[in-house]
Amino acid sequence: MMASTKYEGILCHLPILAPRYAEAQMISLIAAERATGAWNWLRDEGLLIVAITSGAFFFTRAIGLVSNFQAERLKRQRAEADPLGHNAVGAYQGALLGAARWGINFTIATVAFVWTLLLLNLPAAAVVPLVSIVGAGLGFGAQQIVGDVLAGIFIISERQFGVGDVVRVGPLVPVGWIEGRVEEVTLRVTKIRTFDGDLVTMANGGLRQTVNLSRDWARVLINIPVSREADLDAAIEMLNRIGHDISHDPEWAPLILEQPVVSGVEDIGAETIELRFAGRTLPAQQWKVAREIRHRIAIEGAP
Repeated sequence: MMASTKYEGILCHLPILAPRYAEAQMISLIAAERATGAWNWLRDEGLLIVAITSGAFFFTRAIGLVSNFQAERLKRQRAEADPLGHNAVGAYQGALLGAARWGINFTIATVAFVWTLLLLNLPAAAVVPLVSIVGAGLGFGAQQIVGDVLAGIFIISERQFGVGDVVRVGPLVPVGWIEGRVEEVTLRVTKIRTFDGDLVTMANGGLRQTVNLSRDWARVLINIPVSREADLDAAIEMLNRIGHDISHDPEWAPLILEQPVVSGVEDIGAETIELRFAGRTLPAQQWKVAREIRHRIAIEGAP
């Protein structure tokens, strides 16, 4: 009697339990199907995305290592072929190498990004707003980048300056003009090491005016004050003798293209008369020659 009552209770609740059991079974099947689909996606597309991103990272790293090795090799070749460092061809090759590295890395990153988006199989309803937002943002931000890249192309194609050149660029806000040696040139930025040792990175689009101090030849200019009571002709004769001596000195003659001479009176003050002492040197050697000339003037005695 008790068993019969028990079965009757189960049968009484069966219409309620059966749909719930079927629903639970359906949920389990859907979860298993989704888990299987997710696993298959991770096994196929997921691994491919990991491979793409890893490959892009390692390719860019490898290109960086090869580029650095090639840059060092070019630097050694320039130093051996031109110890005085005024090889314009070598400077242009260094700039071209930096631009090529930047362009290849940008291409690799773009291809990897687009390929990854395609593998994600995002629905169009989600992609279109995302692309619109990104496009609007890039529309404002990319203007400066495009301008920098175009300026970099013109700098390299026109050979305005290259790696190793001594340049003066500006005017830059708020620092004004910057002078130093070019260490790296890419399509977007230029890096200059100032004479104080600071490494300045500037966007190519901001380089409104550039002065290349390493091209063809340079001029050494020294204004020398002479007392009004001194013998002006004797002072000019002494300075010209110093210019002759340094131009025929075996240590300094290779740096000098034109013997420094007194070109005339530059200014007349209340107590002194300034003489202009000028000559031509190899590119970027004018400061070194000027220091030696001042040293010799100090030894001879101020006129």
